[in-house]
Amino acid sequence: MGNSIYTIFMPRESFSRRANAELVARSLHQLDIPAQVNERHDIVVDNHKVSGSAYKLTGKRAYHHGTMLIDTDIEMLKGCLSKKRMNNLGMVSKGVESVPSPVTNLRDYSYTIDHQQFCESVMAEFTGAYNDGIPVQPTLFDHINLPKKVEETRQSLMAWDWIYGQTPEFTNTIEKEFGWGHVKLTIHSKHGKIMRADILTNLSSEPIIFSGLAVALEGCQYNTMAIDDAIKKINIDVPGLINADNVHFTNDINQWIQHGL
Repeated sequence: MGNSIYTIFMPRESFSRRANAELVARSLHQLDIPAQVNERHDIVVDNHKVSGSAYKLTGKRAYHHGTMLIDTDIEMLKGCLSKKRMNNLGMVSKGVESVPSPVTNLRDYSYTIDHQQFCESVMAEFTGAYNDGIPVQPTLFDHINLPKKVEETRQSLMAWDWIYGQTPEFTNTIEKEFGWGHVKLTIHSKHGKIMRADILTNLSSEPIIFSGLAVALEGCQYNTMAIDDAIKKINIDVPGLINADNVHFTNDINQWIQHGL
């Protein structure tokens, strides 16, 4: 992917956002890359962002998670993060909004920079700042033979509760024109679960099936299978509500959501 990930964790009383960012910036100086830390604690080169950070503070520990753009596909990155693209999705979130910034790769300033060089330089700066200059022996893992605790952590990070269960509250509204009518779906979600759904159509008939779908969506996980799960709930709780006369409505909406949510 051309992007390196690093984490610095330390006692909470020793933690400083700026100090850690400056440590990484100094490591880039050792590679002849003129990095600086801006007022948002981002690491920049020529006012273009090469590294952003996220932080977690617990009772006694502080975690500083950072990225470093080594040789990333910048155009693809811009397409994924563009504010215009996000606005077109009809998504309204209560999460902290990101601040758009111009980005660049370290490769634009060094033809030889790679993940290994970056890691070694950061490690050297870390030992000077926090280990009295005493060299640190790195521990290397391959993805097949991970230590038990690391594998347990890896599995927990792949679980639905971690990936989606802590998602901030948001509302997503999407619309589609079918051959039989127009549908507007609004979903209110919190922590990865659908709290409320509204389905509006311009049809004068079959409003009960759409109301039933909206009610059945409540409590479902927010994912592409949400409508499918709602249909299963209806078939168990209200058998016959979905029948030969209206099943094409639910089938079309289900297919739409599986490809568009």
